[in-house]
Amino acid sequence: MNTSLISAFLAAQVGQMQLAAAGYLAQNNPQSGSSVGQLVDAAQQNFNPLANVPAGLGTNLDMTC
Repeated sequence: MNTSLISAFLAAQVGQMQLAAAGYLAQNNPQSGSSVGQLVDAAQQNFNPLANVPAGLGTNLDMTC
């Protein structure tokens, strides 16, 4: 597997964490609108590398050694 693809998947996981943090922050502190917006923007940037990944990639991945 290509290292750039691995990096993209890791960035997507970071993006998911940022979205979760933004949701938590929005629920618990309604005055944190700009911080929530910054977290959502950062999360979207982390998902961008996966935008060009073909559909179904990794569905038949053989993990045996």
